[in-house]
Amino acid sequence: MSNRVALVTGGARRVGAEIVRSFAARGYDVVVHHGKSPDAADALAQELRRTHDVRIAVVQEDLADVEAPSRVVDAAMRAFGALDVVVSSASVMMTHPFDAVTPDQWEQTSAVNLRAPFFLMQAAARVMRDGGVIVQLSDHLAFESIFPTLIPHQVTKAALTQLVRTTASALAPRVRVNAVAPGLVLPPDDLADDAIERFLRDVPMGRSGTPHDVAQAVHFLVDAPYVTGIVLPVDGGRHLRR
Repeated sequence: MSNRVALVTGGARRVGAEIVRSFAARGYDVVVHHGKSPDAADALAQELRRTHDVRIAVVQEDLADVEAPSRVVDAAMRAFGALDVVVSSASVMMTHPFDAVTPDQWEQTSAVNLRAPFFLMQAAARVMRDGGVIVQLSDHLAFESIFPTLIPHQVTKAALTQLVRTTASALAPRVRVNAVAPGLVLPPDDLADDAIERFLRDVPMGRSGTPHDVAQAVHFLVDAPYVTGIVLPVDGGRHLRR
């Protein structure tokens, strides 16, 4: 029997790379998608081929291109002939004051954070084996408005949570759809230290999260066969303070 197959968008770096590693550690063959990180993607693929008895394929596509999601799924099927899990980790987060956001920035954020996940699900659902699982990476910012310099990101992630609910209903029972909403895990490099400190004051666990925390939540959703249509906070309990 062939290994199960996972596709992770934005899988070359940061949280996405940790999710890729976690699938390889569990014996999955993995398709690592990236947009602009060929060196990181290739290095990750080489690392996992050395350390795990799995196959790794790398595909590069700009998810702002309307045809890219279907091409990513096609690449996965050419590589492994099957698809069991899709994790949409690719995301755009631009930091701009309210009056500095441009239409191009809005469109790019929406294309990558919202349009691409939908059409990736649409393409994947056509070819996934029964019992397939889709996990979206949302964001704690979908539920709060404490960073007014991240409006396009927050709005698209809020819409993504509704997309999870509607697609979970549309694809049941053959494919389950859920989301993970991380709290402060890997903040943007340009996020001010005082903003991070203010945020952490309201985290009951008293610390920021890690990419491993997010990967564990993804696998909980992959392994929970009676769970669909939920958004799982991975925020150290910050949602309790809203």
